[in-house]
Amino acid sequence: MRKLTNKKIRWIIKQLEKGTPVREIAAVMRVTPRRIYQLKKQYEETGEIPELKQPGRKPKPIDKETEQIILQAYEKYKLSPVPLERLIERDYGIHIPHNTIYRILLKHGLVEENMNKKKRRKWVRYERKHSMSLWQGDWKKLGENWIIAFMDDASRFITCYGVFEKATTENTIKVLRKGFAEYGIPDEILTDHGTQFVAAKSRERAKHRFKKFLVENGVRHILARINHPQTNGKIERFFGLMEQKIGLFESLDEFVYWYNYVKPHMSLNFEELETPYQAFLRKLPAERVFEYGRWLIEE
Repeated sequence: MRKLTNKKIRWIIKQLEKGTPVREIAAVMRVTPRRIYQLKKQYEETGEIPELKQPGRKPKPIDKETEQIILQAYEKYKLSPVPLERLIERDYGIHIPHNTIYRILLKHGLVEENMNKKKRRKWVRYERKHSMSLWQGDWKKLGENWIIAFMDDASRFITCYGVFEKATTENTIKVLRKGFAEYGIPDEILTDHGTQFVAAKSRERAKHRFKKFLVENGVRHILARINHPQTNGKIERFFGLMEQKIGLFESLDEFVYWYNYVKPHMSLNFEELETPYQAFLRKLPAERVFEYGRWLIEE
């Protein structure tokens, strides 16, 4: 038996109007003649082509108080329905299903309509176990300026970033110096093959200011696979989120603060609504904890 659709029902009615025998239509559609007669009778009684009903119950109307809570939570966190569901439960002590949250956000134009999700290839997420073992870094053009950012791989914490007119090696080093002074020196740094990070020719052996800077600081440089953006995927996803959300903030500083300290990250301990900052502290290896004593006291 073949499942009918509204398009197929319209074709069936058209064939009936032409005088095509019911059994022939049923054979083509691979349904029973009885089903064709049902559609024929309904069409003759109403004068309208039958349409299939959408499955499921009609959604209940959402009261004004619930709608206000959802909008307040979105204004504060600027997140999608799934994390908002958990945050509302934590902050307000009530459970609002993420589907309800989605309907309200869609009503106010705060999210785009959720089209059918494309099938994705299965993949295994790889991340370092401890904070400060690897930073991912890259440049991104945003408007008239270039932004560079470095992210701790284990925690997704943005350790340093900067905005410049040009994407250069000198500006890359300037931002890293700031990051090293604030958080310490990571064991390794992962970048792509951009000329800010490696020489244009003989990349593995050629002299380069960035390579020299990392050697001077005892940092191992790891290069991402060519034509394989997933290698540096975490920082790329950060930039994608930045492009999507930056208009909601007054400045890049405000956005990065939100990303590091406010937004729970679904790839971390989402059950505890863990932020990158919290994960960064949690995942510090024992030998580095003493470097961050002032943070832990503040916490």
